[in-house]
Amino acid sequence: MQKKLLLLLSLGWIFNYAHRMAIPPLIPLIKEELAITNAQAGLLMTSLLLPYALIQVPAGYFGDRLGRKKLVVISIVGYSLASSLIIFARQYWHLIGIRALYGIFAGLYYAPATALISGIYKEKTGSALGVFMVGPPIGSAIAPAIVVPIALALEWRYSFLVLSLMSLTVGLALMLIIKGEVRRVEKPKFAIPKNVFGLSIMNFIVLAAFFGILTFLPDFFVNKGRSVEEASLYFSLLSIVGVFGSIAGGNVYDRVGKTSLFFVLMFNALLSFLLVKTAYPVLVLLLGLFFYSVGPIVTAYTSEHASEENLGTVMGFVNMMGFLGATAGPYFIGILIDRMGYEVAFYSISGMYLLSLLILVQEKRSENKKRN
Repeated sequence: MQKKLLLLLSLGWIFNYAHRMAIPPLIPLIKEELAITNAQAGLLMTSLLLPYALIQVPAGYFGDRLGRKKLVVISIVGYSLASSLIIFARQYWHLIGIRALYGIFAGLYYAPATALISGIYKEKTGSALGVFMVGPPIGSAIAPAIVVPIALALEWRYSFLVLSLMSLTVGLALMLIIKGEVRRVEKPKFAIPKNVFGLSIMNFIVLAAFFGILTFLPDFFVNKGRSVEEASLYFSLLSIVGVFGSIAGGNVYDRVGKTSLFFVLMFNALLSFLLVKTAYPVLVLLLGLFFYSVGPIVTAYTSEHASEENLGTVMGFVNMMGFLGATAGPYFIGILIDRMGYEVAFYSISGMYLLSLLILVQEKRSENKKRN
């Protein structure tokens, strides 16, 4: 039962990301049809990420209180139906509104799902979350493979209808195969310990950098003279390699703990700097490995800051802070591109990873002082 549950939760997380990351490879087409700027294109990610972020803490708490599996099923069905509405969008603001609705339902997923996994796989939390967190790289990888051919053959709106039918199937499978609640919390608490605030700020910066580069990576390569198809291929390769990065990150965390986070942040800063400096497509492979290893490491580390009674709430709070950063990141990077070009914009991403590393170092010093 545990393996089936982990598989279905991972599939739901894959499509959660496939829907949100369907926008980046379609940005060149959307910009051409709707005549929007890079900053407005960035808002197509921001519009879903803001409600997604704000719903995180309530999702964690109500998952603990009402049932984590139940809330996960509601999330999958809801985000599938919401995303399908893009077929009716004819103006830019239609897209903004629909993406916001999708963000609300998509935001109900992470906190109850990760709390459920952390509660079941206590001794191998990192490894289990490493499997679950293949959702972002796989979802990001399959998104271009699904949406670009449909967009070129028909039009880009139909891509979201196809994705919705696929994800709805996963929600129905989870509802029918996994009977009842797997694990219930006896006395859920709405409590956020002080020792998660430094981690939350770090997560804010990390996800601002992560979503900033993901949103504009295809357009970055198009700007460097590559075709839309070639740029989408690089985007997919980043995510395909990220599958291995996610699994490796979870396993490494089980072995060395928090130290693994220092190393991946350092390599992310270096590799994002080299990408803008050289624009070598081969760097995408290394980026995928380290970009996506951060997710399971941060998630597993967060779970150690909570008890069973407030696990969902803590997971939701740290993720909320991260996705507030993710909300700001694409718009901020879009503005920098419009005003100062891709070079300055992507150098700022490297700086974000360095800043998050400094926050983590400071947090470790504070912990050592308290112990001494």
